[in-house]
Amino acid sequence: MGSPVPKDVQDAFYRVVHDRDVARLAGQMGMSPGVLYNKANPNESSHHKPTLADCIILTNLTGDKRIAQAFCHSVGGAFCTLPDLSNLSTDALLIHLTRIQMQSGDFHRSIHDALKEDNEISGREFRTIEAEAQGYIGVILESLARMREMAG
Repeated sequence: MGSPVPKDVQDAFYRVVHDRDVARLAGQMGMSPGVLYNKANPNESSHHKPTLADCIILTNLTGDKRIAQAFCHSVGGAFCTLPDLSNLSTDALLIHLTRIQMQSGDFHRSIHDALKEDNEISGREFRTIEAEAQGYIGVILESLARMREMAG
């Protein structure tokens, strides 16, 4: 699953910026590299702090969801990416709904597999459980979004 998601939004902003070519990214965001460096610096005491707009632009430019994930974590929530279902037919929706039970099974199986040997959950096992939980939650939310569209 890669590196852990930062739990702090400023740390996530820093990592997303510094995992890329800062000068190029700054140009795409319409600011100088120095301003972006300052916004990403968690120790910066000037007015150069990332705004909500900066976070949204950076996330959309990079496709990196760590800032949104950290924000959700900081308010006691969880982040879930939803796919575009606008072209999903009603028949496809019904097939999709069966995925909910399949994802449920995968989620519960990952918990069972983690606990069956030693009744403990390692960090790696937790990351697997967490990924399965996100898939399970995501497929339910996908279904609701599509049904909302159908309801008009």
